[in-house]
Amino acid sequence: MDVGERIKYRRKQLGLSAEQIAAELGVSPATVYRYESNEIMNMRIDKLEPIAKALCTTPAYLMGWDDTADVHASDNDAGLCYVQYAGPVAAHFNATPTEEHEFRCMPSEWLGHRRPEDFFVASVDGNSMYPHFHDGDDILCLRCSDMGHSGRVGIIVFGNDEATLKRIDYQPGEDWIDLVPVNPEYQTKRIEGADLEQCRVVGRVIKVIRTVDEA
Repeated sequence: MDVGERIKYRRKQLGLSAEQIAAELGVSPATVYRYESNEIMNMRIDKLEPIAKALCTTPAYLMGWDDTADVHASDNDAGLCYVQYAGPVAAHFNATPTEEHEFRCMPSEWLGHRRPEDFFVASVDGNSMYPHFHDGDDILCLRCSDMGHSGRVGIIVFGNDEATLKRIDYQPGEDWIDLVPVNPEYQTKRIEGADLEQCRVVGRVIKVIRTVDEA
C-alpha cells in the first residue's frame, strides 16, 4: 500500500470518519480525502506526524517502513487508546462472534497499567444478562484463559466457536462449570465431564460501555 492507502486503511480500521480526522487536524474533510487519494504527493515526514497521531500510529507505518500500526496507550497525549473490537457476543447461546478489523477508542485510564492489546471489546447480543448488561452494550474484556475465581462474568467459547456472555460458576477440582444468566427468564447451562474439553474462557468483563440517549 502507498501512503494514501495506509491513511485510509488505518482510518477505517479505527472506525473513524474523514470528518473526525479533519477536525483533529484542523483541515477540511476534502483535504483528508486528498491525502487518501494521494493528490498531495511527496508528503514530508513532518506533515505525516500529526496525521499519524490522529490515527494513533506512527509516520513510519504510514510510509510503509514499519508494519506495526498500533502505538502504546502512553504514547497518546490525549489520554486515549484503541482496543480491538471482536464483534457481537451472545447473552444467550447459539451465536458466534466475528473477528473484525476494527477498534474502539476509550480513555487509557480504563486499562490501568496494562496494554491495549491485553483487552478486546465485544457487543452484547441478547437479554439473558439483563439488567446488568443490556442488549447492544459494549463490554471491555481482559483477555484471559482463567476466570481467577468463581462468580465472575466472562466470555466463554465452546463447541464450534459458539460463544456466550455469562457468570461463570465452578468449584476448583470438580469437572463442571455453570454458565449462569442474570435474567430469571433464562436457565443456567451446566457443562461437565468430557464436554469441558470443548470449552475455553477468552475474556473477563472489566467494564460496561453504555451510551444513554437522553434526547
